[in-house]
Amino acid sequence: MDSDSVRLDVAFNTLPIELNQGIARYLESDKDFVAFRATCRGARNAIDADNGSFWRAVFREKFALRQGRTNKDLRRTYQRRMKLLRRGTGYDFYWGHSKREQDVVEVLQDIIVESFEGYVDMDSWGRPRCQNQDILFDFVRNSKLLLNNTRRPPKPRRNEPNTVHPALAAVKLMCSHLLFEFEDVKHGLLGFEESQRMVYMPTKSTPMYLGPTMTGLNMDWILHCMNFFRHHMTSQEAGTLYEAMNCLSAYQSPSAWQAPLRSGTAPLGKHWKGTYAYIEYDEIGRFRRLNPDDMADAFFCDKNVDEGKIQSLKLDFVEGKPLRWPRLFEERLQSLRNVRPQVKAQERSKPSKDARASATASGNIQFSGNGVDLDDDFYALGWLNPLPAQYGIPGWQRITFMKHFMDDFDQVDQDNLWAYEGVVLPGGRIILGRWWHAEGGVNMENDYNGPFILWAVDEAEEEDSGFDSD
Repeated sequence: MDSDSVRLDVAFNTLPIELNQGIARYLESDKDFVAFRATCRGARNAIDADNGSFWRAVFREKFALRQGRTNKDLRRTYQRRMKLLRRGTGYDFYWGHSKREQDVVEVLQDIIVESFEGYVDMDSWGRPRCQNQDILFDFVRNSKLLLNNTRRPPKPRRNEPNTVHPALAAVKLMCSHLLFEFEDVKHGLLGFEESQRMVYMPTKSTPMYLGPTMTGLNMDWILHCMNFFRHHMTSQEAGTLYEAMNCLSAYQSPSAWQAPLRSGTAPLGKHWKGTYAYIEYDEIGRFRRLNPDDMADAFFCDKNVDEGKIQSLKLDFVEGKPLRWPRLFEERLQSLRNVRPQVKAQERSKPSKDARASATASGNIQFSGNGVDLDDDFYALGWLNPLPAQYGIPGWQRITFMKHFMDDFDQVDQDNLWAYEGVVLPGGRIILGRWWHAEGGVNMENDYNGPFILWAVDEAEEEDSGFDSD
């Protein structure tokens, strides 16, 4: 043993155990922990004493702590997370099909799912905040998950799908909640043309819901929808929603989830902001026929957002007696397809008592809404449906509603109905989806449609009551 090792041995052995533990807290890699623990008995005791309680304390300082986990498990989880989060800052995360990217995505999934377990803090605006969200915020800032990419996505490797891995897409969607907290960050979103192309595709070719039960999410389309609006909301060069978004307070901007993520349906907040986009009716056919390789050289104006319109919407969730649900609305939206036998049996505009009871028993929640669009008062009537966990993350909900302009459901103007179908992201703070003109006999292989986004806002900041332009 050389003199330096002897001096190091003596130095750490003379320190209090609390100080040695404090030093160890700055170590992140397995290699560093092994080296520190091997220096002397004092360092070894700092890490191993009291059945490894050091790891519980270290884990709790960094992450939300779910009950029932052993110190040994926390040590393994902590070291794996820190290693992969550090490595992940160097990955591109274009497609997410590589093993190394999937390992990081799995860690991010766990951090998202375990948020708000245990201790909860408050952010600068008095809203619930979890340290897991701070970890995600730092990773987004330092990695290429959503920021810092300076080149367009390369083509996928041979035998790989040409879409983003759905697990990566789900994580990107959840982390996108945090994008609107950044200040003085150049988003530099690349590939906007592809997102624009996707959000206007016919519903039949790009359905939001997949699988035999129609409860699986088309994560690729939903991520394109988020990227489409993110471009308009954060790009100063786009000259669309950037200035309007900058005028919003923190209470009125999109924000992260504020409670543990749980499966099933839950009423959403009452006050929302949002916007939608459309391409002129006589242009959308030409837009859809355009070769994807020619998109960058073509220009089609995204109307509504081009004028910087951010609107407000009120939603009221039903407690007690259900609202009416016209058969025509159900035919166009299929809001209650998870109770299909009862709904098919309906022959009247007012649902039967059994059908309404079945809808409620299936976890569906009905709501109404109101607002103003282009100086016209409108109403909304719709449903929330439960969805299973998607790629390890619980809390997704299907939302459908009909935007209409009438008080009397017996006199339905079938040519002035606008259907909305979307997904509520876990946490209930952001909704992404598609609208379409729900005229009679609509052909879903060539429907007139476009994307929309809604986000929850703080009630105290909300004074207007409509879906009206700011």
